Amino acid sequence: MLSTNSINWLDGTDFGYYALCPASYLQEWDGTEADEVFQACISKIALPVHGEVLTIGGEPLPVTYLPQSMTFVQNAGSDEGVDVPKEVERAMDAQGWRDAVEITLGGRYFLIDSGVPGADTGEEYMIQVDIPHGRYQAQSLVIDLPLGEFHLHRLRPGDSQRLGHGTR
Repeated sequence: MLSTNSINWLDGTDFGYYALCPASYLQEWDGTEADEVFQACISKIALPVHGEVLTIGGEPLPVTYLPQSMTFVQNAGSDEGVDVPKEVERAMDAQGWRDAVEITLGGRYFLIDSGVPGADTGEEYMIQVDIPHGRYQAQSLVIDLPLGEFHLHRLRPGDSQRLGHGTR
């Protein structure tokens, strides 16, 4: 895991894709569950009994999660001087966010390399992600800054949650 400006990054994936694996399924994850999504930058798969799993990828780039904005950030090459949380916050109102998938999430997850069995994934190769229960729209945006490029993937609450009627 890389650490820059107090942000912990998973330092790339051999397979090009990450999975947001439910904590309850981590030891069962065998590394083949997300094989079907290898054409999409952001997608989802269904795990019987465990719900939906968000997949992020397309390129083997370092990734992190910013809980304040519920945004996954892939570093496509940047200088260490970039204030990533500040740049991500600035991008929240930007034009150009593309809807990717709607997904139901909630609880504790681990962001892991999708092609590695969960039982073989050490703590240094995962990021813990806690997400409130609800329906989300996953959206993507690429930001190209003078000091680097980042691929952003955010989770936006569904309409009922924005109106204060979230699910539990």
